[in-house]
Amino acid sequence: PYYASGVPKLSETSQALITGYADEIGQGRFPFLGYGTWQLGREPKWNVDFVSGLEWPPVRMNDHDGVHLDRSDIKVPWELSRLQFLPILGKAYVVTGNERYRENAKRLTSDWMTKNPVGVGVNWSIAMEAALRAMSICFLLNLLSPLRPEEQNWLRTVTRCLWHHMLYIEAHTEFSHLISSNHYLSNVIGLYCLSEFLDGRGMPARRRMYRQRVESEILRQVYEDGGDYEASTGYHILVTQMFTSGLLLMRASTAAPGPRFLKRLRRMYLMIERLASPSGQLPHVGDCDDGRVELLLDDLKQMLVSPVHERNSLRVSNLLGMGRCLFGGSHGSVEDAMWYALEKTNNTASSGRGETEPPRQEVAVFPQSGMSIARTEHAEILFLAVPNGISGKGSHTHNDKLSFVLRLDGEEVICDSGTCTYTRDPKIRNRFRATSAHNTVVVDGQEQNTIDGGRTGLFCMGTEAEVSRIEQATENEDLVLRASQAGYKRFGVTHTRTIRLRATKNMAIVEDQLGGDGTHLFEINFQLTPAWKVISVENVESEIRARVSGTRELQIVFQSPNRVHGKQEESLISMTYGASTPTSRLRISGESTFPVTLTTIVSWTAKSSVASDGKKADV
Repeated sequence: PYYASGVPKLSETSQALITGYADEIGQGRFPFLGYGTWQLGREPKWNVDFVSGLEWPPVRMNDHDGVHLDRSDIKVPWELSRLQFLPILGKAYVVTGNERYRENAKRLTSDWMTKNPVGVGVNWSIAMEAALRAMSICFLLNLLSPLRPEEQNWLRTVTRCLWHHMLYIEAHTEFSHLISSNHYLSNVIGLYCLSEFLDGRGMPARRRMYRQRVESEILRQVYEDGGDYEASTGYHILVTQMFTSGLLLMRASTAAPGPRFLKRLRRMYLMIERLASPSGQLPHVGDCDDGRVELLLDDLKQMLVSPVHERNSLRVSNLLGMGRCLFGGSHGSVEDAMWYALEKTNNTASSGRGETEPPRQEVAVFPQSGMSIARTEHAEILFLAVPNGISGKGSHTHNDKLSFVLRLDGEEVICDSGTCTYTRDPKIRNRFRATSAHNTVVVDGQEQNTIDGGRTGLFCMGTEAEVSRIEQATENEDLVLRASQAGYKRFGVTHTRTIRLRATKNMAIVEDQLGGDGTHLFEINFQLTPAWKVISVENVESEIRARVSGTRELQIVFQSPNRVHGKQEESLISMTYGASTPTSRLRISGESTFPVTLTTIVSWTAKSSVASDGKKADV
């Protein structure tokens, strides 16, 4: 019983999202976060990138064979074939009792099995995809259970398919003594799920083995401070959801997870809560490909209600709500948690008793993860000194050392650029992970970590930009964060950034100390969200004064010992995989003899509200 028995008492809004999404699938319309909704028909082509129209042949292949660099993206057929719409169809059946949802789920499962014989084609090219797909099928079976007498032949076919999935994953496990990533984690979570759903010879031993591997993997892949070690908030969300599924499977089978596993998972949720906005949105840090184990209501709402350019795959209020019910906490919606009867255990932790919930602090630093947040009443600065993922071996790192994100009243103003794509366009891939795509300093036009522009460089980069631990302090009521990175040391330059958030004023001060000697070029970019526009840029010798307008007015004043030049540039950000949104950035460039200190003062007007007489009043 992965899901609780009976019909959860969901709100009308939540039920409408579930049935609305299921109705789209029933009509052959498939919604995706970044790609919008596509008419693929009631029998979709499972081996086609529907964006480019390119098709993979029905032959045996591995993941490297499937990456063609011909404007196609292998992740498109993979995403469709994860079959994560199946549990939503099952949930629609549970909450309505309408047979068409049950029949559509069975029909699509059968169609996929018929057209994707085991081991053949793009959807059998990597174990991670098989694992996530198998979990979707298992979750559907739980929701349709008990299967009826006339469905037993279908059940036998599905059971055989799940057995093939287990054998395939075991034969192609993405394990390496050098790198353990979300791919290998998905393998062991999928195998644990399959071993719990399937019965037969050898299954009890498999259950014990794969549960132990799940528990040991959290200690390998998650820092003690709760951060996923792949240097990415997007993958932190995916990995948190994977471990949560593992915990729910243990809970369903009455297996007692170890205290270290529970403590580490609890800290993963605490990190999300600290870094998220009040609405449950995380900043984009590193790669994000919208990966999920299960689609939650946040995802359905965006896919059904929001236009693509307003979507953000790191809106995770319902995932936060799962953590709130499992471990305590104060943020997040608990609607999705009702499917597991978790609302009955709200604010109780079967783990970690005695480790009390710390209050939301003015400053929170995650030392191993290299992420921090300083918070005043209306402003939040998220400061990043993220080490390269997987101890320098990771593939999802961006050149974002010493970058920052500014939020005002929970709304991002200065933001990260996101990811956009992986293999569809190598130039765009590298553009979004380059140093200039982040709110930090570029020296002599060089990258913090070197990037190989060729095919082999799409999922790796250099390891030059070692970072220091983030220091925190309070100085004259300023909340201070400071760190250094060594990416430019290879040509004699060091970079230390100090950010001061004024608790008593609407102001943040960013000081960049560039050490070394000789004359160097420098560039600083400030990426803005689309709701904020640069309305004027004034160049005054060694000072730049820019005005930015949004829900209030922002002023950016940049100061240098030498002449500098500032201008607004058109730019792109990507808040969901496969899509980008036009926006603008402020680009400041100059030349100076090092060492030099560059100062940026970001100030904002008080928020205005409308009083009862209709006039604006400052808050």
